[in-house]
Amino acid sequence: MPALAVRGQATPGAFAPASVLRPAALTALLCAISLAATSPAPLQVGPRVELLDSAALAAPRLVESSGVAPSRLVPGVYWTHNDSGDRPFLYATDPTGNDLGRVRVIGGNARDWEDLAAAPCFVAPGRCLYVADIGDNARKRPYVVLYRVPEPIPPSGSADTLRSVAVLDSIVLRYPGRPHDAEALAITSWGEILLVTKDRFRLPVIFRARANGPAAQTLDSIAVLPIRSSLLSGRLVTGAAVSPGDSLLVVRTYVSLHFLRLSRSAPPALLGGGRGVAIPFVEAQGEAVAFESADRLVLTSEQGTSARGSICRLRLTAAR
Repeated sequence: MPALAVRGQATPGAFAPASVLRPAALTALLCAISLAATSPAPLQVGPRVELLDSAALAAPRLVESSGVAPSRLVPGVYWTHNDSGDRPFLYATDPTGNDLGRVRVIGGNARDWEDLAAAPCFVAPGRCLYVADIGDNARKRPYVVLYRVPEPIPPSGSADTLRSVAVLDSIVLRYPGRPHDAEALAITSWGEILLVTKDRFRLPVIFRARANGPAAQTLDSIAVLPIRSSLLSGRLVTGAAVSPGDSLLVVRTYVSLHFLRLSRSAPPALLGGGRGVAIPFVEAQGEAVAFESADRLVLTSEQGTSARGSICRLRLTAAR
């Protein structure tokens, strides 16, 4: 640290007291102090990520894993589902990609299931899975639907395929203005539904509704994400999830993760820049993300032309 000036004389390399600064220097110093006081604080950065493990999804019927949520009834088991083209089934798997069977969702219409979230049921005791039938490539659907399903006991193996669970209820959601395509759903513990759009030529928008609200709702737009959507770069939003404790929202694209600070009293705030954090694993078509714990994510991918779908886990650590 430079020595402090004493009795009005400036030590070389040190800041001089204002009384001995020349007028021009004093003006410059005061301007610098003013700018420092009024400039925004540096943008916080999100966590670092590292690959823990990965595996191919073994279930032959699970070809387009589009959403994922950890089971709260059996640790180490994950629920997932196919994209459009399948019937209303939830599939069970684990970190090694094993085929653990499936459960039929009675009362659910699998038009274009795109994401899955686990949260309190809010309208009944217990924990529910929320199946997001929100895909709309043509952007023509007058409304989209969330199916609220009590989490069933996971099946036990590949031959366990005859179980079923009934939809508790459904939430019909309409966008203000015009329809949007979306593949990302997250739900907070205080009952906030968050949908993130996948418009190819526009910035992604976060819309909000209430899990304990009316059966039919109009979504509210609460934030625009500075993620430059591009099919060429792979930065199209395909999934989202809320951390335990609701402090973070993660939004994924085909190639990146974007972390946002969550608050009940303010819109989600992006941590770091719009490029996000690169996913340290090559996926055929990465679609889903969920928090397994506060410091661990699980991601799934659809299968490609020459590879099966995949599941991988990432560890989160504080940015240096």
